[in-house]
Amino acid sequence: MRGKALAAIATLLTPLLTFAAEGASAASSDRALFYGLLALASGLAIGLAGLGAGIGMGNAVRGTQEGIARNPNAGGRLQTVMFIGLAFIETIALYALFVVIVFVFTGQFTGKAGF
Repeated sequence: MRGKALAAIATLLTPLLTFAAEGASAASSDRALFYGLLALASGLAIGLAGLGAGIGMGNAVRGTQEGIARNPNAGGRLQTVMFIGLAFIETIALYALFVVIVFVFTGQFTGKAGF
């Protein structure tokens, strides 16, 4: 299921980045298209990262709560493990944000620093 979801995401984002890369070497009117598509791809990347992190966190909390309901004595250990897992999930979402910021503000596709 995850493999299919990742393939669908890659299929959606690849044409946007391809068009954005083509726009980088075109005229100034195409430059607006390039930055528009870059912004669209960045927004989609952050949105999908947030969606994935939210789903993952929801599953982690649900599993922990079910475990505590079945065995209340293990609640402290389960919550500790859950919070560590939530920190890792949130880190993945922050990495996605960092990658988008690097692509948008460093001029990765144009060879220039910034806009």
